[in-house]
Amino acid sequence: MDAEGFGGHTALFGCVVSQPWRVGLRRDDAVARLLLDHGADPNVRASLRKRLRFVADESTHEYRDVTPLEWGEGFHDQSWVSRPVMRLIAEHLSQNRPRSPS
Repeated sequence: MDAEGFGGHTALFGCVVSQPWRVGLRRDDAVARLLLDHGADPNVRASLRKRLRFVADESTHEYRDVTPLEWGEGFHDQSWVSRPVMRLIAEHLSQNRPRSPS
């Protein structure tokens, strides 16, 4: 983490917003599934700065205290967001939600 609190993101964040997704090299959720199957926490929070190059908006965007799913939902260029990974994380969260006592 830097002095302003940015950093700390995990590999799952990299599956949500992904250049391989954007350019068509990866069109599935296999890496995210592997991470979740091996204990990756979809509730982890991080603060990120992201600047894309060679796109219409090259400004730096800040995302503070977001989960991987929140990062994808709010990312400024949705063409970089993997819909299969977003669905997988949402399904994982709904299946692993703590149950209230009966």
